[in-house]
Amino acid sequence: MTSLGGAVRDARRLRIAFVYDALYPFVSGGAERRYHELGKRLADRHDVHFFSWRYGGEPRASTSTEVRAGITHHFVGEARPFYGADGRRTIREAMAFAARLLPSLGRCGFDVVDASATPYLPIYAAWLATRLTRTPLVATWHEYWGPRWSEYLANRPVVARLARLGEAGARPFADVRVAVSAMTARRIGHEVQVVENGVDVARIQGAQPDALRADVIHLGRLIEEKRVDLVLHAVRLLVAQRPDLRCAIVGDGPERLRLEALAGTLGIERNVSFLGHVPDDRVPRLLRASRTLALPSEREGFGISVVEAQAAGSVPVVTRNPFSAAPELIRDGEDGLLCDPTPSALANALATLLDDEAGRRRMAGAAVLSAGHRSWDGRALEMEALYQRVAERRHREGPLSRLRVAARP
Repeated sequence: MTSLGGAVRDARRLRIAFVYDALYPFVSGGAERRYHELGKRLADRHDVHFFSWRYGGEPRASTSTEVRAGITHHFVGEARPFYGADGRRTIREAMAFAARLLPSLGRCGFDVVDASATPYLPIYAAWLATRLTRTPLVATWHEYWGPRWSEYLANRPVVARLARLGEAGARPFADVRVAVSAMTARRIGHEVQVVENGVDVARIQGAQPDALRADVIHLGRLIEEKRVDLVLHAVRLLVAQRPDLRCAIVGDGPERLRLEALAGTLGIERNVSFLGHVPDDRVPRLLRASRTLALPSEREGFGISVVEAQAAGSVPVVTRNPFSAAPELIRDGEDGLLCDPTPSALANALATLLDDEAGRRRMAGAAVLSAGHRSWDGRALEMEALYQRVAERRHREGPLSRLRVAARP
């Protein structure tokens, strides 16, 4: 692990708590990765704690607190299913986590608590617990849906309206708000600081290319919003002129069976490999062995796979969408390509790279340079400085008001 270095050598040691209902590596989305990467970098300088569900199949009788890799984990209960039969995240899980979080977090004292505001229900519990313990609360927003709730829950309009109201109402409940992308900050509409996600650049660039070589790779959970079906339809268009084209789909989820059936219907099952969930150390190797990354997602709070691909020299092709921050990671035509969210547009963008290896290599070189500015080491330094400022302000101004909603615009 890379040390955070001398920039904060004289900073005082803090007790920092992260709060999120998903835990890496059992769940490997962007938010889970963020807390994992920040936590392991801060743990050698600070007392780091993590409040989450218990994963990994440990027996229920085991202790609710455990130290792992220098981080103290507080388990509020056994992990609940995130997704229902319809493939959508359930409100029951978020409600259960919020209910169990309040007494657990309220029993401990910290200099600062950083709680994920996505899903938003636990932020209410974290706010109440930190008011009772008079602790500064940082709310990290990975996404903000707003009107998209009506589309996501189109068959449940009352629930959609309640979800939208609950999300909007959670915005003031923090002493400091952080968004992982400028797009999310704009959508929140309150005073927000942007501290992006990052990647482990050295780890990715030091990986040996995987034996499975791919012309196109997709990384991500196989859920409807990722629009992996667009990748498959684009591959069908591409193989008409490139019969040996190879596509790797990395990840698992409720859409997998439907997508595998679609590949068969399109006649491209020979060209597409569904790898499912792969070990964490294989992801950099797969990216290093891939020429391009396709990300047609409708919704991305950041888009870590884009920066991971850039660091590996796999040129990303990202579709434009008003609910996706991933296009903001691309300088179109320089370190990646942007296109419309249609099979033909995605196929044409990929073909531009696959048919011009010299041009693809030039773009890959620029992509590697871009990724170098988004390392987790840099993000950890930014967040450490923010935590120090929040803790120092509390020390200077005295205890927080028990029921004050701080930092209202």
